[in-house]
Amino acid sequence: MASKSNPGGEHDYHAIDLHLRNFWPDRPFEEFSWNLGPIRDVLPNFRVRRISPIAVNQPWIYVSVGAFEVDSFQRVEFVLEAPAKSPIHVESLAMIAHYHAVGDHPFHLGRTVNLGRPWIDGATATGFMLNLPYPFGPDLEWMELPNGEPVQFLWLVPITRREAIYAMGNGTAALEDLFEEKQVDVLDPFRKSVI
Repeated sequence: MASKSNPGGEHDYHAIDLHLRNFWPDRPFEEFSWNLGPIRDVLPNFRVRRISPIAVNQPWIYVSVGAFEVDSFQRVEFVLEAPAKSPIHVESLAMIAHYHAVGDHPFHLGRTVNLGRPWIDGATATGFMLNLPYPFGPDLEWMELPNGEPVQFLWLVPITRREAIYAMGNGTAALEDLFEEKQVDVLDPFRKSVI
């Protein structure tokens, strides 16, 4: 996809901030950066927004801000839900954004990503499936940068190694169907693999 301009200016970051604040108007936000590893070399303005829950049963939400700078088929940002707050989620989003920026095939809907470690300490899932942001709906999923280019927010669903292999062979829709059929709580760090 050819860019209409070179996204990445503060006006683009401000537009993403506004999109998130409009979607979660009553929730507290915090901003984090990740200064370890190579993320700053490829996406120097990359940051992560943490959105706090306002009820006991709500997850913490982490959103990448800066992955959209990668000029690929579709500009994307990543959304991760977590049962507890932890810097590991900031690191995970920095890793995902870095892989997206430097890989031969930038990430898109339906991809799987191996983190090489549990997504939460002690968890069975060690990777993510890039999915539509079902918990949030289309109002979060799409926004436009000031130049009119669309940005898609993709939900990072924690998956096990066996689930990733299954998704690669059968498609992520087939894995989603299994999750629905077995009523899987994907945020349970200790859940068993559906495969």
